[in-house]
Amino acid sequence: MTLEHGYRWLLACYPRAYRRQYEDELIGVLLDDASPGQRRPVPRDVLALLGGALHAHVRQAGARFSGDAWREAAQALGLIAALMLFVRDARVPVLHLAMFADSYPEGLGEPFVLWPVGFVALLWLTVAVSAVFGWGRAAAAIAVCCAAFEVVRVAEDYGQYSTVRNLWPAVLAAMVPLVLAVRAPRSATAFLARWRLGTLAAATLVSVGAPSIAQVTGADDSTTPVYGTLIFTAAPGRIEAILLTAGYLLFALAILSTPAVLRRRLLALVVPVAATLLLTRVGLGTTGTFLERPSHDGVLAALTPAQWLVLALTPALFFAVAVAVLHHRERPGSQGA
Repeated sequence: MTLEHGYRWLLACYPRAYRRQYEDELIGVLLDDASPGQRRPVPRDVLALLGGALHAHVRQAGARFSGDAWREAAQALGLIAALMLFVRDARVPVLHLAMFADSYPEGLGEPFVLWPVGFVALLWLTVAVSAVFGWGRAAAAIAVCCAAFEVVRVAEDYGQYSTVRNLWPAVLAAMVPLVLAVRAPRSATAFLARWRLGTLAAATLVSVGAPSIAQVTGADDSTTPVYGTLIFTAAPGRIEAILLTAGYLLFALAILSTPAVLRRRLLALVVPVAATLLLTRVGLGTTGTFLERPSHDGVLAALTPAQWLVLALTPALFFAVAVAVLHHRERPGSQGA
């Protein structure tokens, strides 16, 4: 390998547009500065070129994510995620209150149902309403507190049962203050349109009210429980499962009906959450080889360092791939543009 080939191999780490504009000029400068008889890049040049490549990629990513489409997608995700987290935290408190109203003197009989879970659910609803009115910074500040609660709850579950099954809500919650802190040129009301906001409201009401409707009407008294990895609740009855599924489909409709530019970015932004969900619900189970987790007396063994590394890096890697595919499809002249 000649010295020029070594430099070109290092410059291949730079973004394509950067190489197209500066590669020949850089090669000329590097060859002029090389020592007589030098056949390989010296460590100083290697470090400088790799550091420059990282800086160029960071600048390129910043330029991509600063576009209005990404900003609007971030605001939309903040609203939708806040509503979904409200649904998750509010279902049991609403059922508790519904049982009170249906002549159950102690409701669920659990004193912690309304505090702190019910209070956090109200905070998530406040975050969503603030996002609708364009108060992104205020919504982000409230979302930080809610996200901290979700992280603590997952940490407690892992400390007691070594489970990361419900890690995905903590990942989603951590994303909410980050995306809401991004300023968009328009409020969520403007670019989502009223009928999509109505769809999101209907999805929220159906999903939150599913357990209460099934309990108060007695519709599930004679049905067998439904077990499913992606129903996100423990063994609901048939009617409750149908209502929950309808709520999930309405959420999906609100996302998939957005314009293509916004929809692609929304789907890319939820890739880390989806990857975490699949890893924790399917991958880190009691089967397999690398991700196998033996159990002792019904309690899963703690994650190994390698499994923690996979859990941390896989969502980021999938997100990077999703963004790269998205921008490749939208590049002028590409087949999917």
